[in-house]
Amino acid sequence: MNKILLTAALALALVPSAHAQAAASSGPLGNLTVSGIMDYESQYVFRGKKVTNSAFQPSVNLAYPVSDGTLNAYLWTSQPIGNNTAGPTFTNEIDIGTFYDHAIPGVDNLTGEVGFQMYWYPDVVGLSRSYEFHIGAMYDTTSLSDSKINLNPTVMLYHDVILDSNTITGAIHYTFDLSDSVTKGLSITPTGTLGYTSIGRFGGDTGGPQWNNGFTYWQLDVEMDYVLNTSTTLYLGAHYVGNNDGSTNGFGGGNPQAPGTDSSLWLSLGVKFNM
Repeated sequence: MNKILLTAALALALVPSAHAQAAASSGPLGNLTVSGIMDYESQYVFRGKKVTNSAFQPSVNLAYPVSDGTLNAYLWTSQPIGNNTAGPTFTNEIDIGTFYDHAIPGVDNLTGEVGFQMYWYPDVVGLSRSYEFHIGAMYDTTSLSDSKINLNPTVMLYHDVILDSNTITGAIHYTFDLSDSVTKGLSITPTGTLGYTSIGRFGGDTGGPQWNNGFTYWQLDVEMDYVLNTSTTLYLGAHYVGNNDGSTNGFGGGNPQAPGTDSSLWLSLGVKFNM
């Protein structure tokens, strides 16, 4: 898996030159936007459940305007550091996905999104990959408040065809710009998320048993960003998540739902690129 990690790092290293070539071109790639993240997480938590301990999680995203909307394609990977598993043996993960954002006609400030992603677990026996579709909406509330506070409410619905899993999430966040009060380029963004997921099958693309589990999770994130220049931002994040299903079997939960609750607290540190 070291080759995958090196490939991801190289892709992010090539982002500036790739974008420069696209921007200089008068061809169709002139409107291509490339962004990426070089990220360290002290834990990897997915939908309320701890997956691994510390991990390095680089990603790259390509965005291109299509029919007054934006078409995105991304590659993301989680590479645990050392012997770090939680629940079942989840180690390396690679996600490949695409999504499309477009303003919803007839409704001011409302944006819709549809997308698809593949989760690939190269080292896991039984759950080597799964495929998930999602649909969602994001609302810009700035025009509703004289103080221009924008909570950016977002609702997303996901369906995993391999796990027969349905997930719904609702989130709000607001960015406090501290450029005037503290230092130029500094901001803090708190985000609150509430989600529910149900899983009807566990075992992935090898079939697996029928499953009967559903649980609620809640998450609070606080991220501090410091803009170095127009294309580079440093960030530090603190995160807390809890669920009402305990810590059994990673994000799959137990069959049936296990009693009790579980929670995780972790930090993240990284660099964002936006070209």
